[in-house]
Amino acid sequence: MPAMIHSAIFLATLGPGELVGLVTDSTFFGKFILLVLLFLSVMSWAVFIDKARTMSRIRAGHQEFWAKCEVWLDSSDTGAGPERAALVSWSRDNADLPLSSLVLETENLTQWPAIRRASERVSYLETENLERYLILLSTAVTISPFLGLLGTVWGIMSSFWGMASMQSANLTVVAPGIAEALITTIAGLSTAIPAVIFYNMTVRKIDLVGNELDRLRTVLEEVAGGEAAPVGRDTSLRPELHDKETI
Repeated sequence: MPAMIHSAIFLATLGPGELVGLVTDSTFFGKFILLVLLFLSVMSWAVFIDKARTMSRIRAGHQEFWAKCEVWLDSSDTGAGPERAALVSWSRDNADLPLSSLVLETENLTQWPAIRRASERVSYLETENLERYLILLSTAVTISPFLGLLGTVWGIMSSFWGMASMQSANLTVVAPGIAEALITTIAGLSTAIPAVIFYNMTVRKIDLVGNELDRLRTVLEEVAGGEAAPVGRDTSLRPELHDKETI
């Protein structure tokens, strides 16, 4: 235990070049674990950046969509009037947005059961599309700590092997193995912690997109069922926009 504490203090005082030296001096197995963790970390950051850009685009597009949708719902004709035509036309120009896909899918439907079936189909497809590559984040979250632990055990085993070979327990003998163990532990945690944050943030954003799809489905069903009145309509019948939570 004292040797491990001294090694931790020793690692904290090292510069970047010295840390690189420790990595290059580690065993082949330790280097392999660090390489796998580096790959997982790069993939996690790549997936998160891609999802962040996608969600930012969806957020901006959906804000504009709801503004046009309210204009349509406040109009004197919630059927096939010019406001609905303008909303459909805007949706065609922005067909990559989930809400636009729902409007286009239900454009020619007038019965609420058909609208519900089409809405559920769009919701499944859009959610599946947004969840693409999240398996990489969940994989990094799951296995990175175990890879770090495996490197830790391997480094400690190397330290004990060095002690047995040299028949000595001084810091010079055990420090390299323990340093390798601590490096893999740090690498595993450095990969897992951002990955779990990215995963939770992305899943929450996808859930909010699903909530918006459900809200639009309710709007379309009410219009098809004649429940939306042109003047003084009861907006409590529909889920409200998220005031404190945004995509």
